[in-house]
Amino acid sequence: MRFTESFTPLHVIQQKLARLSHAELHQSQQGKWNILQHLYHCWMVERGVLAYIKLKTQDPTALVDVLVQTRLKFTIFFIALRLGVLKVKAPDVVQKFPNEMSSVDLLDKWKKTRQEADVFFVNFPDNLAQKGVFKHMYIGRLNKGLTQKFIRLHLRHHLRLGRL
Repeated sequence: MRFTESFTPLHVIQQKLARLSHAELHQSQQGKWNILQHLYHCWMVERGVLAYIKLKTQDPTALVDVLVQTRLKFTIFFIALRLGVLKVKAPDVVQKFPNEMSSVDLLDKWKKTRQEADVFFVNFPDNLAQKGVFKHMYIGRLNKGLTQKFIRLHLRHHLRLGRL
């Protein structure tokens, strides 16, 4: 299975965006992000997670095991987020947006990031996949499977927020 196979496909997002006008894509309400900002943020997260994992897996001896508590925190985190009990402020690095955004340009960059992730993970060793390859700022160290689930749930969350 490709690393990104369980993520919302980009062609599905593209179809939803095609139904919206330029104004609708860029319209923000009550100081919240507009649709393109939500999507740009999600692309930045996917890109950042991949870069982090590439860096951290250069020294496999530094990787730690994923704790049972981390799995529990992961579940509670996303349930609380879904119920609206929890609001999380994204790190500054993934909430800086260009002044002008094009959905075509964004989806092209996103496609390249996903292709890069799929290539990187195609021969990823099983022993490393079980280690904490990504550190989430609130949840802790996630293995490959939890990282995939994080990206999938994170994207779904932002698609809901952007009403896509």
